[in-house]
Amino acid sequence: MVKHLRVDREEKYEIVEKWFLKDLEMIDGKQADTDNPYFDMHFHKVYSLEAYSCASKYTFARTLNRLNERYLKKDLKIVNFDDTYLNDDSIWSSNNRDCLVLMRICFYAFNLLCLSLCPLS
Repeated sequence: MVKHLRVDREEKYEIVEKWFLKDLEMIDGKQADTDNPYFDMHFHKVYSLEAYSCASKYTFARTLNRLNERYLKKDLKIVNFDDTYLNDDSIWSSNNRDCLVLMRICFYAFNLLCLSLCPLS
């Protein structure tokens, strides 16, 4: 866990706490259907954390999931996250997922708008 400090015009980051991935039991996104940056990490104790944004929360969860799959291969529970944005095999997948997701949502919204404006014969 990193603490962000601003001293005059300088920004500093201080490591406050460290954990081992093998000790992580579960990541709880709290609410999958709302756009919030809050989540809980369950170790021997539950830590409530806040990410910079909802997108960074999902990026963090994806990264932990990939690290777990590559090195530990243990059953890591990730709950209250939208699976569409967590899995690499989803249609939203890309190196820059967040931009791609936004682009696809805009594309679908534009198509719906065009279809709603078409006169029915």
